[in-house]
Amino acid sequence: MYVKEVFSIWRLLKGIWPGVLAVTTYAAVVFYLYQYHQWHFLIFPLSIISIVGTALSLLLGFRTNSAYDRWWEARKSWGAIVNDSRTLIRQSLAFIKTEPEEKKEIVHNITHLQIAWCYALCNTLRGDPVLVSANLHLNEQELEYVSKHSNVPNAILFLIQQRINDAYDKDYLHPLFFQNLDDTLSRLCDAMGQCERIKNTIFPTQYSFFVHFIIFLFTLILPMGLIDSIGRIAIPITFLISFLFFYVEGISYVMQSPFEGNHNDIPMTALSRTIEINLLQIIDASPIPDKILPKDGYIM
Repeated sequence: MYVKEVFSIWRLLKGIWPGVLAVTTYAAVVFYLYQYHQWHFLIFPLSIISIVGTALSLLLGFRTNSAYDRWWEARKSWGAIVNDSRTLIRQSLAFIKTEPEEKKEIVHNITHLQIAWCYALCNTLRGDPVLVSANLHLNEQELEYVSKHSNVPNAILFLIQQRINDAYDKDYLHPLFFQNLDDTLSRLCDAMGQCERIKNTIFPTQYSFFVHFIIFLFTLILPMGLIDSIGRIAIPITFLISFLFFYVEGISYVMQSPFEGNHNDIPMTALSRTIEINLLQIIDASPIPDKILPKDGYIM
């Protein structure tokens, strides 16, 4: 686990090092011009720098919290998907009353449709080919049907609804049990909608640019306010402060997009495989696939 954490931090550091090194080099140039060329006009009031730094901290804190809220909402949505997927199959096994062979066929079909739905939703959110892994759980007619839809997960959910409706029409389901199954499908649809909302709602680019601009402005005037009082120590101080601000901004930038395949991405493939294993074990199906671990760098 520690190796994955170090790997994740290193990937983030690679993105911020150019900016941090550029600012540190700039601080060294400012010190050189002030110390050896007597460019005393480079001095900047430290009180103004303090005000800018305080405002920047508030802006950066708000941005980080907003990005984390998006990531955590996405994780909660997939946690609900895991639970409701198990609930759907458990309810199907308990509520559908008919001959054992027919019941087995209905429940197995609903199970494979639900597994296909999880993989299709995962692929859709990541922008991957939608039916990868999902096609293994669909028959030819189902594949032909969902391939005609722009929203494949929604089409698969409709197939599950149709299967439950057929069981209800044949009096295999009590009306109360049918309502419970319908409520579970509604929660799955809600979770899908939440994920799509996060995916399709872009974090305001104007706000991101403004925060990035203020960070650069602050790090540019910072050495001007320090060299008069602490001299050459202003260079490492500028390095440390700029590293802190750029690192926190980098964290918020990564976390604001939880479905883009970065190192803090929601491990949807691993979660989909966990759902597949759990559901197949519930219906005593085989073979059971191996578990997928979240990719290197994922930090929960």
